[in-house]
Amino acid sequence: MDNLTHAALGIAAGIAVHRRGGSVSAAAVAALLAAEAPDLDVFIRAADDPLVAFRWHRHFTHSFVFMPVLALAAAWLTTWLFCWRRKPQAGTRAEKNPVLLYAIGSWLASWDFHRRHNVGWRELFMPGLAGALTHLLCDGCTSYGTMLLWPFTETRYAWDCLPIIDLAATLPLLVLAIMAWRRHSPRLAAYGLLWFGAYAAIGVTQQARAEKSLRAWLDSQGIKPVRLAVKPTVSNLIVWRAVWLHEGRWHVAAVRNVPFTPTRLVVGETRAAWTPASVGNPPPFSEGSHLIADFSRFTGGWNAYDRTDGAILVGDIRFAMLPTSSRPLWSVRCAPGGTLADTTLIMDRSLRDGDWGRLGALLSGSDPRFIELE
Repeated sequence: MDNLTHAALGIAAGIAVHRRGGSVSAAAVAALLAAEAPDLDVFIRAADDPLVAFRWHRHFTHSFVFMPVLALAAAWLTTWLFCWRRKPQAGTRAEKNPVLLYAIGSWLASWDFHRRHNVGWRELFMPGLAGALTHLLCDGCTSYGTMLLWPFTETRYAWDCLPIIDLAATLPLLVLAIMAWRRHSPRLAAYGLLWFGAYAAIGVTQQARAEKSLRAWLDSQGIKPVRLAVKPTVSNLIVWRAVWLHEGRWHVAAVRNVPFTPTRLVVGETRAAWTPASVGNPPPFSEGSHLIADFSRFTGGWNAYDRTDGAILVGDIRFAMLPTSSRPLWSVRCAPGGTLADTTLIMDRSLRDGDWGRLGALLSGSDPRFIELE
């Protein structure tokens, strides 16, 4: 999920569980830091590994086992920051410390204007733990896949009920989280968490309905998909991206699912599925072959196949810029040599002329290609 949502969830969770009589600001900051900390994995880099971002994003930092580490680090850092909340006296060691740290500490303390007392890391551990937990569960609701049970398994869990960015989920939560902080109100924080939980529950219901309708339509067409998935699209719970595998090809479609109205479908593009026997694959045991195998583990086998300029493109069919597009958001390009120099990661976020209009027509229901499923 986006970092603004993580921040709002963390703040709300920290305030909701903070120790009675303790510092609301300290609890909110500890939970905020812990809620953002898992995404520090984006800084893991390796110049000789084009797939490093896929290997490590939502890896061990997003596991339940690692949560106490994040909570402890956030609690300690918050305690350290809050030691600057009082103006240092002349001639003391505190006076010699950077002005920025004092300014940060003073600003944080100003949000806790009702109380002026010391905080310790022990009372901030639980808010930190709550903040880290919100990050993991929130990411689990999206489609990317999160290693929640690492190191026991490297399975990426994805519940497919929320998009990465959804203003309808985030903005009410953010408003309630800020109000809870300013008013020192665990009740408002709980309302924010309940709102987000209710929105996710609606997403679960919408996704299940879209998948059920799609399966019924495929069955009526005599199509028995080998694999099928229904995933959310950006900032809404109305239009869903459907992907299924049939007779060696991936098919995509947009499923429009408005409550209390019939489900509607627009059939989109198709693309060949990649297999180990696909024409143009790199030599066995080559670096390119290993990278494609690693990419396939990340995608869970949802691999599309294409050829361009003598090279092959192995793409993740689950994600594209449009619900009806078979053009993967990310692919591995491998030339026949199969060396590391022949293998690159391609990110395709480009939009063609008219794509915004096509997306708007899918969301509004005005696309003439819609067919009714129910």
